[in-house]
Amino acid sequence: MLQYVKKIKSATWVILLLTFITTYNVFNLKHWNKEDRVIAWDVMSYYSYLPATFIYGDVTLNQPNENFEKYHPTFWYHQIKEGKKVFKTSMGMAILYAPFFFVSHAYTVATSGIGNGFSPPYKFAICMSSLFYFCIGLIFLKKILENYFSNKVVALTLLFIGLGTNLYYYVVIAVGYPHNYLFCLLAITIYLIHKWYTIPSYKTSAILGLLLGLMVLVRPTMIFVILFFSLFQVYSLDSLKERLLFFQSHYLQIFTIALSAIMIWIPQFIYWKIASGNYLFYSYTEEGFFFNDPQIFNALFSFRKGWLLYTPIMVFALIGLVMLFKNKQKIALGITTTVVVYFYVASCWWDWWFGGSFGYRAMIDIFPLLAFGMACFIEQTLNYSLQYKIPILSFLFLLLGFNLFQTRQAHEGLIHHDSMTKAAYFKILFKLQSQITREEINPLLKAPDYEAAKRGERNQ
Repeated sequence: MLQYVKKIKSATWVILLLTFITTYNVFNLKHWNKEDRVIAWDVMSYYSYLPATFIYGDVTLNQPNENFEKYHPTFWYHQIKEGKKVFKTSMGMAILYAPFFFVSHAYTVATSGIGNGFSPPYKFAICMSSLFYFCIGLIFLKKILENYFSNKVVALTLLFIGLGTNLYYYVVIAVGYPHNYLFCLLAITIYLIHKWYTIPSYKTSAILGLLLGLMVLVRPTMIFVILFFSLFQVYSLDSLKERLLFFQSHYLQIFTIALSAIMIWIPQFIYWKIASGNYLFYSYTEEGFFFNDPQIFNALFSFRKGWLLYTPIMVFALIGLVMLFKNKQKIALGITTTVVVYFYVASCWWDWWFGGSFGYRAMIDIFPLLAFGMACFIEQTLNYSLQYKIPILSFLFLLLGFNLFQTRQAHEGLIHHDSMTKAAYFKILFKLQSQITREEINPLLKAPDYEAAKRGERNQ
């Protein structure tokens, strides 16, 4: 037994540690027993497909039975001119919740519990799904990073991504939001892309297509992962020409990927047809992108929701992306192009701060790509002499601790979900709820004007 334990590599120990920490805190918080947690806000919209279809038998929301009436007003839907009700979000997250939903529903029915789709067992199931996808994401991120970096580098990368960023918040506290799930799907996808270019089998093509389609079904902006797929290991004109020839000689596998991606969208097309009368339906109505007005500075540095302000450790992931062009040239272009395009598009969304959240949550979706930058920076750091290595690593661990501290502040409500200002930020800096009250902070907050943002007035 001791010999087996000694053979476990450091990256695996980090995954076990992260699994223990997140599981402990999820069970410690017990959000499934709280009325306003888990199946609430955005998660209600993602989740609604499941109870509406499999418990109440009315995905159109037009003929609810008496038990359904209690929860009907909480569903997020858009009512079109014809009076029909259409869920605001697509069903990608419902597909990811589904296995856990069915188990919880079977358990609830078997134990004569409240089988309404919203009682504690259903919330518990979503909490378990969050832990499950997080762990699977870490495992596959480890697998792909080990193709390019040492086990020690991978271990530190997983630790800093898992505890030093707002990903942790969306695994443990804001449970059920799509970011942790997309983190997992993208990690698996990157692993399969690497495998596909080595052996482009039809099986790998089919699975890869399903994953790409599912990511886009969860969040349409994930379509830009296609850039990474296309530019993977493209680093020169000659390699680009080779890539085009490779696509030409494997066009049937490319077709398989495309077909699989479309197939997973078929239930969505059918739902839109039933609910709206059209196979394609834009359920976000007046919400859209302003591509001529990207809020890049705000998205990065604003006190309201700046990514690098609330997740400062990722500065080093960005530095690492630049280092990739020297140290890991073959993968640098594909990763960096995808990250830049994705971030630009995210900053163009009408609600660039993405509503109520801790930090700039949109970037969590592509953390598996940014992990390459973090790993490259750590690799370079470990090559320095001790006089440089120790201060840099110490600072990274300080930032990890700072993220955990801010996570607690966000959980306690000191970091407001959408109304932070410079004055409020410095008022709560390094303070907990026991040291300052919300009443002291409230006068310093400034709520965003959502209606103005929809009209394009977004610099707020």
